Amino acid sequence: MDDSLGREQAVRLHQALERASIRHRRLWVRYLSLGGSVGELEVGAYLHQCLDLPPRERDLLAWAANTLLDRRYHPRVPSSTDLLRRGTGHGVPERTA
Repeated sequence: MDDSLGREQAVRLHQALERASIRHRRLWVRYLSLGGSVGELEVGAYLHQCLDLPPRERDLLAWAANTLLDRRYHPRVPSSTDLLRRGTGHGVPERTA
């Protein structure tokens, strides 16, 4: 099954983490605290587009990242719903003030 939405979300998440110098382990710990259930290895594989995750887990990862990012300097990581509203939005990630 084609999961272009999941790949788009993974790319944006990975880019946001890289720009903000947030390590994958820190994201994973925050994700677990929000109710995530995927292991650290699987999260790393997802971030490198080697593994697909269900929308719920992807959205929890986006939420976790958004709580770690400083909104003044880094764009928000979109949820799967955000991407669906924009037609998978293959454009520039939005910036929030």
